[in-house]
Amino acid sequence: MTVTWRDVARKDFEDVVRSKLLWAITAAFVGLLAFFLLVGYVSGDTDEGSMTEILSGMGQFVIFFVPLIALIAGYMAVVGERQSGSLRVLLSYPFSRTDVVTGKVVGRSLVVAATILFGFLVVTVLAVPLVGEVAVAELAQVAGLTIALGVTFTALAVGISAATASRGTALAWTVGVFIFLLVLWEAVAVGIYYLVHGSRPGLEADAWYFALYQANPLESYRLAVDQVTDSYVWPMVQLGLEDVPFAEAGPEELRVESRVDGGLPFYLQPWFSAVTFAAWIAIPLAVGYRRFAATDLE
Repeated sequence: MTVTWRDVARKDFEDVVRSKLLWAITAAFVGLLAFFLLVGYVSGDTDEGSMTEILSGMGQFVIFFVPLIALIAGYMAVVGERQSGSLRVLLSYPFSRTDVVTGKVVGRSLVVAATILFGFLVVTVLAVPLVGEVAVAELAQVAGLTIALGVTFTALAVGISAATASRGTALAWTVGVFIFLLVLWEAVAVGIYYLVHGSRPGLEADAWYFALYQANPLESYRLAVDQVTDSYVWPMVQLGLEDVPFAEAGPEELRVESRVDGGLPFYLQPWFSAVTFAAWIAIPLAVGYRRFAATDLE
């Protein structure tokens, strides 16, 4: 019988859906999506515009929960089986190491994508009777961007899992990368800007500064949702290192379109987030696979 990465993906999908921790975080994610929709309804804004505002508000929490779900789903993908010894059993069948990594990414990405789709389905079901006319195009685009973000972090986690030899190391790298992208990226971007200009970025800044943010998949997602919904998406974590009066500036002033002089360059357009996601999928997987392929599992 011929076996392929599809068989690995099928088995992996079945294994991951049994994770109680994953389901707990998923429940929190779906609950928050529903909560934001209900808050938007109670506030009294029930037109189509309010739906896009709710989507932009949800984006703030998606930035935290979706990567967390994806990283939990993926960080034990290879290293967990490696330490338990089941990976050697798996490779005793006619699977190649390419089949293993590919199957792990696909199987766990399907779990994450299904979780996200379920969350947006809840939003849609609640939106129809409560909000009335749903912004279908914006909802579909934000859902697509969210799935892409989830797949990106799943691939990142599997890449880390394939590259490491112990669960502790995989967990440390996973948590470290997540914290760096969520919390510390602003410090790096502002620091580079300061080295170039000798001052912190203000309300108006060079386009290349925002390109640094676009290189972060979390920020790339946030900027894309911002433009799709035409409503400012607040960062989940903000260190306040920019020379910007956040307490006084309105959302319109904080949007990238307002902070860049002239039209937005191509690398700050919503579609460019696909390039960022593709890079964060390909590079960690390539590094992880190379280390995995060279590892002696005996």
